[in-house]
Amino acid sequence: MTYRPDVVLVKGGASAIRAAGPDGLTWTIDGRAPGAAELAVGKVMYVTSRAVGRVVALRTDGGDPTVTLAPVELTEVFLDAHFHDDLVIDARSTLYQEVPDRPGAVSEPAVGTAGTSPSVNPALFAGRAGAAPARAGAVLAVGRPRLLPADGPDRLPPARENSVTWSHGGWEVQPEASPGRLGLKIGHEAGDGLKVFVDFALRTSDLRVRSDVSIANGRLGSGSTFVVEGVDGFSIAVSAGAADGADDNKRIRVEVPVELTVPVVPGEPLMYSNTWKFVVGTALSGRNTTVTAGGRWRLDGPLGLVDGKMVTPHLSVEKSIMDSIGGVSVGVSGVAAAVEAKFQLGLGIPAAFAGPYAKFVMDTGVTNGSALGTPLARCRSAKLEAKAGAGVGISVSSEVLQALRRLLPAGAKLEMESESLKSYFKASQILPKVPLCVGSG
Repeated sequence: MTYRPDVVLVKGGASAIRAAGPDGLTWTIDGRAPGAAELAVGKVMYVTSRAVGRVVALRTDGGDPTVTLAPVELTEVFLDAHFHDDLVIDARSTLYQEVPDRPGAVSEPAVGTAGTSPSVNPALFAGRAGAAPARAGAVLAVGRPRLLPADGPDRLPPARENSVTWSHGGWEVQPEASPGRLGLKIGHEAGDGLKVFVDFALRTSDLRVRSDVSIANGRLGSGSTFVVEGVDGFSIAVSAGAADGADDNKRIRVEVPVELTVPVVPGEPLMYSNTWKFVVGTALSGRNTTVTAGGRWRLDGPLGLVDGKMVTPHLSVEKSIMDSIGGVSVGVSGVAAAVEAKFQLGLGIPAAFAGPYAKFVMDTGVTNGSALGTPLARCRSAKLEAKAGAGVGISVSSEVLQALRRLLPAGAKLEMESESLKSYFKASQILPKVPLCVGSG
């Protein structure tokens, strides 16, 4: 590897870091570490693979520099490099890194907003089930980066061997990695109002990521490869209940501020990261309404890039979600959930890693008809769309980009690719196939 001339290599690895801010943007470095004295605004700091970025603010207290970092691309760090990896992901070695103030972590998606990833089918909220009116998506978790003193109270928590449960506004989220399973559990239980539970899991066997990426003379080579192998299928189970019907409906979009990482071999510049996003929305009507559903699907083949071209797995149904739709409702009610699992080898800051990546997105929605229509027909519907994304670079959502622009100093360089997805499976079903149901679907 050959680094760019403006890259400052601070030696000592993690031991050279005095403190890290809870947003992952601000770092205090041991001023005695080799290279620390060369840090300056405009330079690219490289301490560890998760503390790499362009210095956009710097302050020195007691000889220890504290810097705020902006995201950088691989080509801003390396002039020439070749990354060739075949990494087996052992769930028993997984560490959980929480980033409490991750920029743009939480927002409320606008009804019918296009281009959001993951996305909830807006048809569930199109005035059919007493849903709340549309409002502009609002990023809820945005602060300001703090230039930390060496003994400041706010810190990026250390990585843990056990799973982390993250909470926000009545929602609880827990990512997990265990042999044969990568999953995300989502729950909302606030008083006697809305209760929502989503359990999403990827089934795995011999999970691994393979990559072959080259950089020559500061340019990314064509025909990059990055694939995820060993994901055999997925399942999703949802349940929701509302004491007061439409008054309890909620929508939330979360980029889970917990990363699943695997320790890398010393000297390896890129680290493995698995991150999650989700969108959940309810459209429940009538008092004491409940909706439940669950399904299971099989995946065959890898996901990602092979010689620069997208490859997607074949999807087949093992257990139809349509067969499980149940619950009690006076009016038409529904639940929508979209979950994204992203796999990446990269470097940078937690909010914006740079490197090859691939991601699965599963977007599902179910509706259950009114119990009052049972003498004629009780209508049920289900939709599922599977999407994939892959590339080499910093792929961020508009919410994260918006948050970074508000957090970082004016003029900070933020050249990041927008998220793009390819749909490779889409199915919908309405039962029973009678005019009362099909006509209203």
